[in-house]
Amino acid sequence: MNATFLPYSIPIIELIAVIFATVHFKKYAASNERYFLYFLWFTFLIDVTGTILNHFSIDNKLVYEVFTIGSFLFYFYWFNTILKNKTFKRIAKFSAIMFLGVTLIAYILPSYGGQGYAFVTGAICILLLTFLHLFQLLRGDEILVVKYKLSFWITTALLLFYVGIIPLILLSQYLNVEGASRTVIFISLNIILYGCYIIGFIWTKKKYNRF
Repeated sequence: MNATFLPYSIPIIELIAVIFATVHFKKYAASNERYFLYFLWFTFLIDVTGTILNHFSIDNKLVYEVFTIGSFLFYFYWFNTILKNKTFKRIAKFSAIMFLGVTLIAYILPSYGGQGYAFVTGAICILLLTFLHLFQLLRGDEILVVKYKLSFWITTALLLFYVGIIPLILLSQYLNVEGASRTVIFISLNIILYGCYIIGFIWTKKKYNRF
């Protein structure tokens, strides 16, 4: 992959996904997944901003740190809206609180792991919530049509992305995965993430997105 193309590849992937999300919006406009359209547009604009700042050698770290916190909180909120079991909902709320607590500690005591620990904490919580939602879907009445539910594809996307990103964050310094190699892996995970989103937007059917 051309190194000069790498910084622009993720915004391009996001733009493709957000176009599909916009085109197929009517299919899920009445469901809790409707918020993903706005979230994807916001994500795209953030990455475009970050890429532009990086192009002009302006530090974009704060932009991405604030966005990362916001994106995790959005996911926690979304899972809380789609999980039916009261215990599962409590886990979603507790995950948000725990993530904010670890993030606060990371800012106060950066020498104790910093933002890496906060990110991994959020990612592990998201993984737990994806398992809970998949368990809910597979135990429900719509198991035979689960591939038409957008929430299934979003959950699958998050599961695959975070299963890959957690080892990358934790082990990259020990496995000497840095620079272009780390970037290529990160881009590949984003292709999987947004690829699942796109499949979901294409395959989903309105009558299966009622909540």
